[in-house]
Amino acid sequence: MLEKLGILIRYIKYLKKAKTKHGIHSPFVYDFITKVMCDKTHYVSYKKVEDHRKRLLHNNNVVEVVDFGAGAGNTGYKTSFERVKDIARKKSISPKQGQLLHRIVKYFKPEIILEMGTSLGVSSIYQVSSFHDFLFIGMEGCATTASIANQSIEKFLDDKNFSLVIGDFNIMLPGVLEKLNKLDYAFIDGNHAYEPTISYFMKLLPYAQANSVFIFHDIYWSKGMEAAWNEIKDNPKVTITIDLFYMGIIFFRQGIPKQNFILRF
Repeated sequence: MLEKLGILIRYIKYLKKAKTKHGIHSPFVYDFITKVMCDKTHYVSYKKVEDHRKRLLHNNNVVEVVDFGAGAGNTGYKTSFERVKDIARKKSISPKQGQLLHRIVKYFKPEIILEMGTSLGVSSIYQVSSFHDFLFIGMEGCATTASIANQSIEKFLDDKNFSLVIGDFNIMLPGVLEKLNKLDYAFIDGNHAYEPTISYFMKLLPYAQANSVFIFHDIYWSKGMEAAWNEIKDNPKVTITIDLFYMGIIFFRQGIPKQNFILRF
């Protein structure tokens, strides 16, 4: 209850500060708002993803779930048995946010996409269904949910330009990055606590290019997550940040002044 109250208070503060496109003087951010955030096109893939979500929400199969995230406790992980439909209801990204991810990928056309926190794959297929000329790498701590996600992603891709890495992010991430020479796009939806989030960011940072886009989900999920977001914003390599409350987007564009935007979404 106290956690939900804290999130509500943070959301009210966000609403007081959030702006619309009016008064935005950055051409880059203005284009992002008008061409991505405010794009009202109902892409065909939206319905396909939501039809898939409905199937997950009616799946009564019980699976063992391994959680390496913020709720893992002192052991570093937690196991439980849950119905697939309950995982889909609690862990899958909302349609509004998923569709925004779809448009971001469609707009920037990254060659290499990394997703940390694939779960059942709803956010994954929103992203991979935007276009096909990329390498998609998903990371998921739980082998069972990763298996379901793998089946989901295969239905939305014509070829095999994706892979899923299973295991604790702290252990697996360095090996994933060693195989890359750059990282165009990253969606981080893993352990929503201060130290893991900062650790992920610092590991990803050397692979960022001028056109890279990093997206952090649930930046106000906890005080620790909010503190991590503020520290990421202050990093000297980060030039533009966009706070949408449910997610924070960072850019590394060169030749423009450092600016932080809080936008109504």
